Amino acid sequence: MNDRSDSLDLPEKSHTDLLKTRQFIQDDIVGLLLADRRSENTRRAYAADLNDFFRFAFRVLPTPEGVRRFLSLTAAEMTALLFRYKAHLMERGLAEATVNRRLAAIKSLVRFARRLGLTDVVLEGRIVGERVRPYRDTTGVDGVTARELVSSIDTTTLVGKRDTVLMLLLLENALRRAEIVALRVGDYDAVSGTLSITGKGRGTQKECIRLSARLQEALRTYLEASGHGGSDSAPLLISLSNCRRGQALTADGVYKIVRTRAKACGIGKPVSPHRLRHTAITLALDLSKGDIRRVQRLSRHARLETLQVYDDNRQDLQGEISDMLSRYLSDEASSKSV
Repeated sequence: MNDRSDSLDLPEKSHTDLLKTRQFIQDDIVGLLLADRRSENTRRAYAADLNDFFRFAFRVLPTPEGVRRFLSLTAAEMTALLFRYKAHLMERGLAEATVNRRLAAIKSLVRFARRLGLTDVVLEGRIVGERVRPYRDTTGVDGVTARELVSSIDTTTLVGKRDTVLMLLLLENALRRAEIVALRVGDYDAVSGTLSITGKGRGTQKECIRLSARLQEALRTYLEASGHGGSDSAPLLISLSNCRRGQALTADGVYKIVRTRAKACGIGKPVSPHRLRHTAITLALDLSKGDIRRVQRLSRHARLETLQVYDDNRQDLQGEISDMLSRYLSDEASSKSV
């Protein structure tokens, strides 16, 4: 048998084919960049951020010509443009996190172009974002209100059965919206009472969480009533609107359900799915007497420091110390004894 590699008839790309490939890359670099992002939310945010930048810089959307024009700039020209754009964003009064996200989208575009050999510019270290303290506001709703959000649902209807499952996923398991809308029927194991979720920043790797007996019963009741529990690939939570009935519940759909349920309970302040995640984490810290390591299993935060922020906020340590100082300063007898 002749196993020499030079006996294989391997096709070679012609010079014309290579030029066509390079032209395609240049013409659709933004599309390729967005396709490289796993999260639909990230793709949508990147697209919006790049649109905003190119409107500012070139008065057009990121067309192939506009992208080529941007990538042809020198490092100094590109940096100066980004400094002007950053100043423009701050003049508009945008939050620091939004400014940083938009700058990050542009840096990602340049890095991606560099990987493809379309620029030699390195922006890292040339322009930095604004300092942002993460998780400044971890407030949700109080425990009584959280209980009412679940108990007020009419579970005799299919909508009520579905919304009960949704609320318990948020309040008992602190799931994120993206994690909820990605769930499929096959992710639920009725035998073990567990649910496999695609966590934030974990790609396609799933992690297993155990559901309470109450949520397992709510899930069983909902799937029996909906009739779609026999298909593992079907979305776990489905839309029940006339135009999208049977399709996967969207992130916007989850938000609207939470907002509607909160208004029905007479909650005045805005309530979002992420606020209910905050609620679950804060309540868990209260009930576990601040056991950060145990609550980390619920929140699935990578860093314990993030849970420390939640714990500090729920205890209002600063407020307690300020009250102590106030009592001391207003107590004449104590002041004289020091």
